[in-house]
Amino acid sequence: MIALLLLGFMFAAAWLYEPRESISASGKKVVAADGDSFTIGTNKLRLYGIDAPEYRQTCRDAEGVEWQCGKAARAALEKRLLEPGLVCKAQTKDKYGRALATCSTRQTADIAGAQVRDGMAISHDYYGVRDYPDEEDAARLAKRGIWQGSFVPPSEWRVINPR
Repeated sequence: MIALLLLGFMFAAAWLYEPRESISASGKKVVAADGDSFTIGTNKLRLYGIDAPEYRQTCRDAEGVEWQCGKAARAALEKRLLEPGLVCKAQTKDKYGRALATCSTRQTADIAGAQVRDGMAISHDYYGVRDYPDEEDAARLAKRGIWQGSFVPPSEWRVINPR
């Protein structure tokens, strides 16, 4: 009976345990690399559920004029990362060892969602399910950011323009 209780306790503890690491910017240097990747101190992070234009990537506006959408996406992320109370919850790691994280500040409840809503990133699409469908649809309809004209999806741009 004791063994069954102990086993039940172990299952309950495993079920309730949340292995997400919390990373706070308090007193640490925060630097954005592009519209979805950044560092907090020595921690390398990427926003979970989105893909933003690469820093060197360009897009076209409604008139077909090229603009620096990658730099604009990074500037938008930098602005949010500098808001007070930045905290990120690491979900897992990507193939580059960066923590895939959801992040918030006192002003912005979900930084990734805000990037998508402002047209500075697209929502990841996993097997037909998008992480931020409402935010992306709103940005597309309002022609905000990258949706004001044409762009190459960041994942395709990286294939065409390897580092």
